[in-house]
Amino acid sequence: MFCTLLLAGMLFYMMTSYVQLAGNMPTRLVPYDLHVLEGPVEVGARASHTDGEYLSQIAIADAQLHSSWTPANVASQYGRFQNRMTPALYARAGTDLQARVPDLEGSERSQALFVERSEALEDTVRVYGRLRVWHGSDLVEDDPIVYRLRYSFSNGIPYLAAFSVEEQ
Repeated sequence: MFCTLLLAGMLFYMMTSYVQLAGNMPTRLVPYDLHVLEGPVEVGARASHTDGEYLSQIAIADAQLHSSWTPANVASQYGRFQNRMTPALYARAGTDLQARVPDLEGSERSQALFVERSEALEDTVRVYGRLRVWHGSDLVEDDPIVYRLRYSFSNGIPYLAAFSVEEQ
């Protein structure tokens, strides 16, 4: 009887330890150009355990969703951008973005973000680039721009918690 209880206690301890360990174990992403990089990218459940380069690449993709579109794809670009937002950010900015879509679809305006560099600091990333805006085939704006994106993590997945344009 004692051995059965001892064995059951050890089994319970091992199972709870395994579940806790699995929840805190980082994920290793192996990029296709591993031979050029220093090794695989580690991603954890908290921002402090997420590789800055990985978070920078996510921020660049999110900035592209917001800033690179044509009248034909603005609805899908903004929709994807809204899917990356936290519920709090969506409540503040998501509906305004969605309200702009019909006007942008009916215009001849297109824009593209050309990323020059990015820098990550904990859960915040700054994306530096040039925003070029066309009206039809005429280039009407070509200005430097800096986006500041802050992320919050839910189950190891980074979601956009704040998005702003910084003054230069």
